[in-house]
Amino acid sequence: MRAFIEKLVTKQDYFHQPHIADMNCLDPSSSYYYDLRGRANYPGKLKNGLPVIKYADFEFVNPVGAAQNGLANLQLFWDTGDELYLTKAMNITKALVYYGKSENGSLVWRYPIDNRGHTNWLSAMAQGQAASLLLRIGCMTGEDWYHEKARETLKPFFLSINKGGVTCLIGDKYIWFEEYALPLPPYTLNGFIVALFGVRDGAIILNDKDLNHLYEEALSTLIQVLPRFNCRGWSLYDLSVKSMGPFKINNLASPFYHRFHIELLKVLELLTDDVIFRRQRLEWEKCRDRGLRIYTAIVEKVIYRMLNPVKRGTI
Repeated sequence: MRAFIEKLVTKQDYFHQPHIADMNCLDPSSSYYYDLRGRANYPGKLKNGLPVIKYADFEFVNPVGAAQNGLANLQLFWDTGDELYLTKAMNITKALVYYGKSENGSLVWRYPIDNRGHTNWLSAMAQGQAASLLLRIGCMTGEDWYHEKARETLKPFFLSINKGGVTCLIGDKYIWFEEYALPLPPYTLNGFIVALFGVRDGAIILNDKDLNHLYEEALSTLIQVLPRFNCRGWSLYDLSVKSMGPFKINNLASPFYHRFHIELLKVLELLTDDVIFRRQRLEWEKCRDRGLRIYTAIVEKVIYRMLNPVKRGTI
């Protein structure tokens, strides 16, 4: 019954494939943090070799999808040694760079779709995952051009959202990388962690002390604020809240994103050996696999979506 209900509320498509943690991810020059192999072949429309998605009636290249497409092919190259996968990953990477925009020394990808009344916003997840791809391709090819573009891609992590970057404060004192870099950030958990991985990649591959300091600071943030994303044993997608009369409705993660959060915590356990990630993972796994919490979480998510509908996507 649990599996049936979870399948019922989760789309079975290219965008909703399980992201399983890679337990051999310590070296960012020869691995990635979770399995993206299922995204190597995009079944939809391409523009200059990059995946095009449709949001309502608007089509555009999603830089996160493009970066994941490249990383997926790179993972298959590492698995097989087949140069065709590496060539495809390189072509995707170059196309992604040329699709981006140069702004004040930064290479950025702006989202042209409306989000909370704002368009042309940046995403820390997009910047971080694009940097992860660029850095790995640079290691594979030995071409400095890729690493130079990665540096430009990571520059927005040193700027606040109101200054054209992707960082803000959570709790008025902890640095946060926001997936939806808006004036009133929602504080999105999976986007922060994926962006954090990109900063870590830059710190290691580029041997950059400033990026390493930023990584350590952001990791400390996550250790401090992770309990805020725990709602009675289930993870929150972000910290957004809607009101329904006297009741406050949290934006809980869908079962798909709850599973992704668990896999991300597995990676963080490996990278840090910090007990907070293990404890939270075990609690979230317990509520995923046993008890009634998955059912109440889905109900709460449905209520939140009724109060805050979206044009595209699932709960």
